[in-house]
Amino acid sequence: MFVVPPPPPPPPLSSYGNGATQGALISPLEFNNTLSHPTGPDHQFSAGEGAYVLRSDLHLAAPPPNIPEGPLPNANPPAAIAYPLRTGTRFSLALTSPRKTPPRSIKDDASLHPSLQTVQSNGSRSRQNRSSGDSDRVEGGSDNSSTQPSSDAANGPSSSESGAAPVFGESNVLLTGPPTKDAPKRRKHKTNIVKSNSQFVSRVVAHETLSKRLQEHKSDGLFAFANVGRAMQWLDMSSPSAGEPLTKLLFSSAQPLCHDVNQLTRNSNSLDVVVGFSTGDILSYEPMSGKYARINKNGIITNSAITEIRWVPGSEHLFLAAHSDGTMIVYDKDKEDAPFMAADEAPFARPQPAGSRTLDAGIQVIKSVNSPNQRSNPVACWKLSYQRINAFAFSPDNKHLAVVSEDGTLRVVDYLKEAYVEPQPIHHDDILTALQAS
Repeated sequence: MFVVPPPPPPPPLSSYGNGATQGALISPLEFNNTLSHPTGPDHQFSAGEGAYVLRSDLHLAAPPPNIPEGPLPNANPPAAIAYPLRTGTRFSLALTSPRKTPPRSIKDDASLHPSLQTVQSNGSRSRQNRSSGDSDRVEGGSDNSSTQPSSDAANGPSSSESGAAPVFGESNVLLTGPPTKDAPKRRKHKTNIVKSNSQFVSRVVAHETLSKRLQEHKSDGLFAFANVGRAMQWLDMSSPSAGEPLTKLLFSSAQPLCHDVNQLTRNSNSLDVVVGFSTGDILSYEPMSGKYARINKNGIITNSAITEIRWVPGSEHLFLAAHSDGTMIVYDKDKEDAPFMAADEAPFARPQPAGSRTLDAGIQVIKSVNSPNQRSNPVACWKLSYQRINAFAFSPDNKHLAVVSEDGTLRVVDYLKEAYVEPQPIHHDDILTALQAS
């Protein structure tokens, strides 16, 4: 996921007519995306690895404001700089073709992930071939001679035994659960976003030939998601009409600030997307079926804006959200919400030492992933800063978490242990607003 500059603001209310300036409910004009294919030397540049050529230039149109719309509240009054709840455009790409190798953090347990038995079986043969001198064979390579799981996969070795990074929460049986015959069945959302009467979603604009465009989508083609203004767009970048969204969601009083696509569950029939909003609400959305679920509805857990959201590596249902009040919360897309009382988690929480004015000494664990109370969200809740968290990213080995805050600090977290790697953060003179692990 990367951030591009914010789009130009929509026209002033006066351009919608006299009714807009008087607070009347009107139907403002919609604006369309523009797609062009520039050519020439002005649209390419050379780098050490080769030449980069601009093939397509897509301009995402800013949606008109929701009229009437009240003033934006300041989500963090003590902050030195008052950030508005609107952010720049977030744009991400998603492939639906099968993944060649699974993430290293996926739990090597056939009983919990039967769909990975073939991958595990192939991976076991790859390791055997490498040990016998075949160093060119890649782990997880394709060998279609057999699709039966290996003996190691059938016995279900733990992630530590398989050498992969542990999966977050695997030590809590209330999250993983004992192996059952119903474990492979994934829960799906039941509410159709088009037929929903929720006032949270203002309007859903689906392409008139949506079914046909999905059938014509190439197996190796690219989907794209973008949140711009109060809209969320789903685009097919491999289509000649890429500028026309497959589906566009418009929200009434909340601004989508960030989103993420689950790279573990993606396939040709399903994409799991989570969207974070300025009100603290979260939308778990499956665009192909049009089904969705609303998490942290009306701020039942916290009403702090979500500045960054990402799926937990190796998990089909857990995701991590950073809030503007300095907290980071792990949610489960399949769980219901419940009022969160920090006092109920006292035996399993790790409070800040008395007399400390900063959170540099350690993470304030408000709710631990090891808590026995896992019937509802949140799964875990940590306080990392007294100021806004601007961005975070998982390390390539999926063992650590880098977090940057509005106070100019960079913190490295062992999120599996819910603790800092180093007690003192790294301070920067400038405010860090973006982060990418490599």
